[in-house]
Amino acid sequence: MDEQQNVEPAKEAPQSTGFLRFLCILTFLGSGLAMLAYFIIGAFYDIFLSADMKPLGEDEQELIRLMLSAGKTFFLLSAFLYALSLYGAILMWKLRKIGFHLYSLAQIVLLILPLLYIQGFRMPFVTILVTVTFIFGYSTFLRSMS
Repeated sequence: MDEQQNVEPAKEAPQSTGFLRFLCILTFLGSGLAMLAYFIIGAFYDIFLSADMKPLGEDEQELIRLMLSAGKTFFLLSAFLYALSLYGAILMWKLRKIGFHLYSLAQIVLLILPLLYIQGFRMPFVTILVTVTFIFGYSTFLRSMS
């Protein structure tokens, strides 16, 4: 009698998640600090609005005036979107696919938000490039996520 051996098909090796972890750490730093900064500016908006900017150069003063022209809601909404982005990265760290969708949605809205709130704002190309690069980088790990 021939013995039958139960041979399991070879499982596909899981994709190395080292680069995913690297992207997540960068997102933890970037989105975490941005969330904190935008929340503080939003929470203390009136103080920032009345702050003396004379020690700063003319270019810096103009940039701050442009950003503050967006209003308190812009900063608080941005803080919320950065928190959502951070939460998405935490979920991706845990290999949860929904994290990619939350992160991507938050990042795309963060690109659009200043265009809606700041008159005359021009999006720097580098900002778009970094956002697209991170979303693409994360998307390469979608098969590893559940």
